[in-house]
Amino acid sequence: MRRMHGLIFLTLFAALTTPAHAGGVYFGTSVGMTHRPDTTLTSPSLGSARMVFDSGYTFAGFLGYDFDGPLRLESEIAYRENEIRTGGGIAPQAGTSALMFSGFYDFSPFKNSFEIYFGGGIGAATAQLTTISLGQALDESAMVFAYQLEAGFGWNFRSSFNFSLGYRFFNTAEPEFVLSTGPQLRMDLSNHEFIIKLRYRFDL
Repeated sequence: MRRMHGLIFLTLFAALTTPAHAGGVYFGTSVGMTHRPDTTLTSPSLGSARMVFDSGYTFAGFLGYDFDGPLRLESEIAYRENEIRTGGGIAPQAGTSALMFSGFYDFSPFKNSFEIYFGGGIGAATAQLTTISLGQALDESAMVFAYQLEAGFGWNFRSSFNFSLGYRFFNTAEPEFVLSTGPQLRMDLSNHEFIIKLRYRFDL
């Protein structure tokens, strides 16, 4: 019995005195293609006009913390842009800059270097609209609340490097553009994105 008590004591002592693996700070970048569904630009005084978008691009830089487990927290600065097929003027486009704060859950069902991840986040976005529509030359911007959902597959090809392919749904509250001449314009802003990510982690 004393031997058993001694074994339990040594086991507890080892567990309490062995330093836990510290989490790691990571940073990285992402690029991808974004599809923006057709939407309607509306104004109480000017009427409405259908907006049709071409496929566009998105890129981002991010900084995060990996808790050496399934959870990660991440801050991201991103930009996305789609040209407006139905707009007039020079290079009509709708762009969005965003600052997002997200959480992710990683798990490895195959017990190897491949993983599946999913997560989402909230933040703020500045929506920009440059085109000619509803009889107006528009070059307006508005700041709105934003959120995103993301899922994909990752590969830890080294202990510190991760490469992933994912899908992201990005959306915001409807931006309201207030023109200097008085009219107000509103439109839906959502994006379906296919992205490639590369991140590097260094342990603390």
